[in-house]
Amino acid sequence: MKFITSKEIRNNPAALWSEDETVIMVNGKPKAIVLKAEDDIEEQIRNIKRLRAQTALEKLRFYSVKKGLDLLSDEEIINEIEKIKKEI
Repeated sequence: MKFITSKEIRNNPAALWSEDETVIMVNGKPKAIVLKAEDDIEEQIRNIKRLRAQTALEKLRFYSVKKGLDLLSDEEIINEIEKIKKEI
């Protein structure tokens, strides 16, 4: 993996293509990831989206445990769902 600044890209755009993965940095912070396109770009994008969804779910599960929400009974969960339905 290569790290490159946005200024370097302006000066030499071809620098993006030298690695399979490149992280674009702006003011010292990562802002984007550039991946080498594979033959089946649609599958590659689906895989990225699936990974993002899995990561989001993992964060939700961690949050649930941290807040003790994983200990709710089925009845409490159903009551929460019904309460939200009434608000909609």
